[in-house]
Amino acid sequence: MTIPVTEDNQWLLICSVGGSPEPVRTSVDWHEPTHVIYVASPDSRKTIRQEIEASLTWKGVLDAEVITLEDPQNLLDCVRDIRAGIESSLQKMHLSEEALFVADITGGTKVMSAALTLVMMDYHSRFSYVGGDRRTKGGLGIVQAGYERCLQLDNPWNVMGVREIRGMVHAFNAGQFSAALETARDLAGRSTSGRQKFYRAVCDLTEAYYQWDAFSHGAAHQKLRQAIGRLEPYAMQNELLGAVCDACEKSREILAEVENDVRALRTTSGHLPPSCGMAYLRDLLANAQRKAELGCYDDAVARLYSAVEKSAKIALRVRYGIDNSNVDMGLVPECWREELREGQGDDARIRIGLQKSFLLLDALNDPLGKAYRMHEDALKRSLEARNISLLAHGYTPVGEDRFRDLFAVALVFLGMRKEDLPSFPRLNWKSLLL
Repeated sequence: MTIPVTEDNQWLLICSVGGSPEPVRTSVDWHEPTHVIYVASPDSRKTIRQEIEASLTWKGVLDAEVITLEDPQNLLDCVRDIRAGIESSLQKMHLSEEALFVADITGGTKVMSAALTLVMMDYHSRFSYVGGDRRTKGGLGIVQAGYERCLQLDNPWNVMGVREIRGMVHAFNAGQFSAALETARDLAGRSTSGRQKFYRAVCDLTEAYYQWDAFSHGAAHQKLRQAIGRLEPYAMQNELLGAVCDACEKSREILAEVENDVRALRTTSGHLPPSCGMAYLRDLLANAQRKAELGCYDDAVARLYSAVEKSAKIALRVRYGIDNSNVDMGLVPECWREELREGQGDDARIRIGLQKSFLLLDALNDPLGKAYRMHEDALKRSLEARNISLLAHGYTPVGEDRFRDLFAVALVFLGMRKEDLPSFPRLNWKSLLL
């Protein structure tokens, strides 16, 4: 059986070599490789040239390397020797690490076979085993000469994708959605046709939260709805996946509220319901919290500042119809009009900043304006951290303590509790195994 070798389809045979040359000869003759790596003990390597290669029927081996294991009874040492030997052999053979390995684990000690199997977890690989119907010692010994046959075995780690799934789930649960999405796409691309549909749905799920975290609420909602719909048939037979789908559906309902807020706030006219904007502000604080958990405190504080600023903008718009980027003077108290005209720009629009927005709310006897007056000093001290941060006007990075101070002030000021903020579901890697 010859596997064609092209620039895009390099492959090689790697065999563990034991005391009997027959399994290795059978494997080489059956696979017909152009490149071979032998994994041998100090004793079995002596048989390679005379007892294996000299009697091969297949004469097409162009290059061969030998990895000699110092201690074939020590699993850790064997793994280290094989890993180092493969790297060296690939360089000498001018083959890529992305080449397909066909690993024959028939020969050698059990430790050697186990070590080769473990190392193959790190490579694009499949396994081969020389078996047969007739064995010595009443069927309990080795395969009798002349009755060998090669069995082809998929690499369970490639098929099940356990390592990739665990890595993806770890990245997702840590808030590293870009890395999680990249791994999910790779997993879907390498899955067999029967599993590919499932892992494409997992991709949709991962991308939904990636988009949500990047404030693309509309795209996120569409992806999340699509992902849940595609995963539900699998969840009927997988209790753990069912729990994930339930959690995703709850967060989808929250996302729908946020999306509705964003859509409403982007309109330039019309009446807005009293609760408009609250889901959006909670989402903004939750996003800040996720950035802080990643250690990105400058990003987190920028989001907190935005939440405080937008709370005033939303309150003016929702409760009084006032747009603080284009103030209608007829909607503000007469005693404020002269002062506000000072903020009129060349385009004749009157804009007011954060502090004046809150003071205007106070003049309108609004609860948020009263809260600003009550917490004014604490807010100013905390917001100063944002003003001197790297992402604003200064050169000083924000630390964890500064973030925590501003986060606590923002929660109290906006009348929210930490447990009220939306949270993304935590994935269980076992729920994503097929």
